[in-house]
Amino acid sequence: MNRQPYTVATLAVLAILPISGLQSQQTRDVPGRALTAQDSTPIAGVTVRIPELGIGTATDASGGFVLLEIPRTRHSVTFQRIGMIPDTVWLEPNQDTLLVYLQSVAVVLPGIEAQAQLQARKRFEEVVQPSMVSIDRNTIRTLPGFAEADVVKVVQLLPGTIATNDYSVGFNVRGGEPDQNLIQMDGVTIFNPTHLGGLFSTFDANAVENVSFITGAFPAEYGGRLSSVMDVDVRAGRSDRIGVQGLVSLISSKLLVEGPIGGTGATFLVGGRRTYADVLVGLLTSETMPYYFYDAIGKLAAPVGAGSLSLTGYLGRDVVDWPWIEAQPGREGVNLEASFGNKLVGLRFNHPLGRGDVTIDANYTRSAPTFGLEPGLFRADNRVDLLATKFLVALSPGATHDVRMGAGIENYDMIYQAGSESLSAEFYRASYSPRVWSAFVDDQWRAFPWLFLRPGLRVEVVEGPDIVNWAPRIGVKAFVSRDFAITGSVGRYYQAIHSLRDQNIPWNMIDFWIGADASTPVARSDHLVLGFERWFGLEMSLSIEGYYKTFDNIVDYNLDEDPRIQGDETIPMEGEAWGADFLLRKHLGRFTGWIGYSLTKVNRRSRGAEFPAVHDRRHTVNLILQSPGPLGSDMSVRFGYGSGLPFTPFVGEWSHRYYYAADHSLNDYDREPIASPTLNSGRYPYYGRIDISFWWETRKWGGILRPYVQLVNMLNRKNVFLYTYDYTSVPATRSAVSQLPLLPSIGMEFIF
Repeated sequence: MNRQPYTVATLAVLAILPISGLQSQQTRDVPGRALTAQDSTPIAGVTVRIPELGIGTATDASGGFVLLEIPRTRHSVTFQRIGMIPDTVWLEPNQDTLLVYLQSVAVVLPGIEAQAQLQARKRFEEVVQPSMVSIDRNTIRTLPGFAEADVVKVVQLLPGTIATNDYSVGFNVRGGEPDQNLIQMDGVTIFNPTHLGGLFSTFDANAVENVSFITGAFPAEYGGRLSSVMDVDVRAGRSDRIGVQGLVSLISSKLLVEGPIGGTGATFLVGGRRTYADVLVGLLTSETMPYYFYDAIGKLAAPVGAGSLSLTGYLGRDVVDWPWIEAQPGREGVNLEASFGNKLVGLRFNHPLGRGDVTIDANYTRSAPTFGLEPGLFRADNRVDLLATKFLVALSPGATHDVRMGAGIENYDMIYQAGSESLSAEFYRASYSPRVWSAFVDDQWRAFPWLFLRPGLRVEVVEGPDIVNWAPRIGVKAFVSRDFAITGSVGRYYQAIHSLRDQNIPWNMIDFWIGADASTPVARSDHLVLGFERWFGLEMSLSIEGYYKTFDNIVDYNLDEDPRIQGDETIPMEGEAWGADFLLRKHLGRFTGWIGYSLTKVNRRSRGAEFPAVHDRRHTVNLILQSPGPLGSDMSVRFGYGSGLPFTPFVGEWSHRYYYAADHSLNDYDREPIASPTLNSGRYPYYGRIDISFWWETRKWGGILRPYVQLVNMLNRKNVFLYTYDYTSVPATRSAVSQLPLLPSIGMEFIF
């Protein structure tokens, strides 16, 4: 393996670190962090002072602060914030960092309500980034879902995002394809973020701290995808004691254990989950359930001086073993067997650096889906290995500039093959090894008190097709008033990997990935976003954004590909998308939630034909309400509406006979449909769904119990998944296969 990227990263960090020591012998800048003693959560808004010098500052959202130009003598440093016990520590003459753990305390202030600044409000005031929404752990936990809370299902309810059906964890963002979304867990890329064909995602909501979702025009720090970024932060384990929490539902259970590691200051978090419908069906009936999944997540976190070191790992697997054709005398049965999932591990080091910090990531990801008709009839395998490293330096050289710059490398190793053991035939085999070198610089500049500019540039060198891509980006935010800002952004984006998808198929259980090479292009997209954000007090915000996007060199699966020819498995495709997103959100108070609306138009062009994309849903509405409910419960309600999605109608069918190599005969046949030559010329009926959940909380046995009741699709609306046709009758008839029916669910969450 080429060691050059690691050498580059190491030399860069070694070159940068001495900066923190270039202080005068008489003064020094002292960076530090303030964390809760209960669970090591960063504390924002803590006042940090050296009374004798009259010097003070406050901690940011990460709990970080910097005391500037402190004399190299002994000083007392005080820490104060409402809701925390005040503390004082000594700063020694030879000490250059501070790490403080504060104890929380209940505070009663008659007639006064005190609350920390909202993260969303802080972002509005300080960050130039349109199209960004943050979702906290409590919102994820309480929204209604199938069996348990789900991170990706919450993201699907935000404007700009479309889920083509109830079974899909893949989502389309502002006209993009599902493979064009960069999905990360603690900075580690995840390729197939799905379980049970889309009913569950890979993320355990109990382990998630926060989710940042950017639906377009994302900054130069992010690359490798065309449409969106979903960045999931896994929380560190609690530092005060061992804690246990979990959930038991009708079809799955999960358990999470966390706590400190001795007196080292390090913490651990480990959790696991498994469905057991296959076990219950086998115990209660003579039938079999041909599916189950399991996953596990873990995180180790340790302080390193004023910085931190963390190790995140994940393992997940879905297994399908379905008797597709029953065995008969003289003929062997056929089983549909499939498995897919992810393995990943990521190491992250963060350390203060003068008026900024440095972060180094090194990670490995593997996705290895397989699909087959056994024994030996057909099998397709796809293995994707990604080894990546990157470093990032964040600096604040002055009061008006926040600079982020970094570099990295992504090394892909992909194999895609299909064949038949019984026919001793290999239908297709291809390997892809794109390597992407990248570097970026991003400067958030406060040109005037009312005007923020954020120019950035990302450069990617792609080995394989051997090209250099320049991706300039710039964002702007102009404050008309303290609570009203006009925002805009424009940028270019590139993607060197693709998943093979067929525009005729409404649901993909497994993504098969390929990479750019001499015959498979690097995709490109240009984004233009313009809108505004308005706050009403400190509890409610409104954002409206319009956008236009182009897509070039994206690919579609080639149904006419020749297995003997490598490079024709895809066909080039291009297109554009335009639309507008509306989000009215109430962040605090007795009633919280949001109303989201999206207007979207998505076109695709391929082989001289123009057609709407399968996710070209013109209107999407999601209304989310979280409030007190009956019988002392906490209630969450979701109402969803979507106008009809396109599909390709069938116009006839033919009889497909099967060849049996054992006796050289053509026996049996299936009726296979003939699709219309015009792609996506039909439209399904509109989509509608109402979900509701009720949570109760009680303290028992020294812990917290949270029983819940959920109703998914409570009105039992028959949303169309696909149509089937019967041509044996005259005239031919069409029947609808529905999506999720009314699904009641009960369960119990527990925390000890």
